[in-house]
Amino acid sequence: MNQDNRRDAETQRLAGSARGDPEVLDAIPHREPFLFVDRVVERAEGRIVTERLVRADEPHFAGHYPGSPLMPGVLICEACFQTGAMLLGSAGLRPANDEGVPPSSSFLAAREEVRESSRGYLPHWDQAGATYFVTFRLADSIPDEVRKRIELERWDIVRTAEQAGRTLSANEQERLEALYSERVDELLNAGHGACHLKDDRCAEVVADALKHFNGERYTLYAWAVMPNHVHVVFRAAPDQELSGILQSWKSFTAKECNRILGRSGEFWQRETFDRIVRDREDFDRRVRYTLEKPNVAGLVDWKWVSERAVADQRSATDAGRRPALLRKPVLTRILEAKFRGMVVPGDLMLIEVVQEEKMGDAYVMNGKVSVAGKNVLRVKFIVAMVELGAQRAAPASNG
Repeated sequence: MNQDNRRDAETQRLAGSARGDPEVLDAIPHREPFLFVDRVVERAEGRIVTERLVRADEPHFAGHYPGSPLMPGVLICEACFQTGAMLLGSAGLRPANDEGVPPSSSFLAAREEVRESSRGYLPHWDQAGATYFVTFRLADSIPDEVRKRIELERWDIVRTAEQAGRTLSANEQERLEALYSERVDELLNAGHGACHLKDDRCAEVVADALKHFNGERYTLYAWAVMPNHVHVVFRAAPDQELSGILQSWKSFTAKECNRILGRSGEFWQRETFDRIVRDREDFDRRVRYTLEKPNVAGLVDWKWVSERAVADQRSATDAGRRPALLRKPVLTRILEAKFRGMVVPGDLMLIEVVQEEKMGDAYVMNGKVSVAGKNVLRVKFIVAMVELGAQRAAPASNG
């Protein structure tokens, strides 16, 4: 394949997938016609490379040198600024780990990327770096006779699939989830058992355990410690297994709470309800459910729920919007920009941004744009992590 044919093939590929890459759309709020990054090509510590196919139908070409269209220099710079904002996000520089939304790559993947395991009566699914919704409950939170009936019904669904020599169908998985989300949840809200987590000392132990490795082994998005159970929405680090995270939480808190209460014996029910979050809509629903759970259960002024403002989260998810971050990367200054070439429709821009130095909450970055291996722009700029009110809207950069 000659060079022209390779370029045509690349152009067709990007034309079909550009302007909609989930990794890009998750990282920055920009959308057409002001989105100047198509996809991420490469990531490393303090460095990111993105790609952008320049198309003839872009609106600025109608007025910028009509007949001999050139991409405005300010928009070439903007591609660097947007890439720089993505670098901050990919480096984990957003300071509050229990805010924002997970990347789409952490949602439920293709079946071959999901591992099935067993940790009790139910099958469980693990996926590297996945976002999970989990619920674990106290050992006495459901009466034994009721628990056994539900477990028998669950096991019957699983056994039917095993006898047929197949995995659970989507319908069977939904039936399993319905058994928990409808019947078990209703029983938990009724407040059965000793409800040890009504004791603030125990609730604090559990809350502190959830937050202890936040930002290291996992990223918390929402949690609620209820009187007899716990809900958590979180994303596991790629090198961390779900079973290990759950075991760490349950083992430590069981020992500490038993010590505080002067008791011994089983503290948590062995079985844990866990699901990989399917998509953004499912994520919003799980977060909203978790944060609103104390109100739904009639717990007035219940303080054992994640610090994110419930009202802000509710208004954002109900409106179908990205929950507002308290701090965002915003372009504050262009130090210098040197143009060494021009960009025309059909060009494939390669955009490289490297973090040079950190000054408080600001980051000096160097950007470079090249076309066909030739440098067309070098720009040095500063991006700062800026405090923003929940109701204010701000782009990840201003160019």
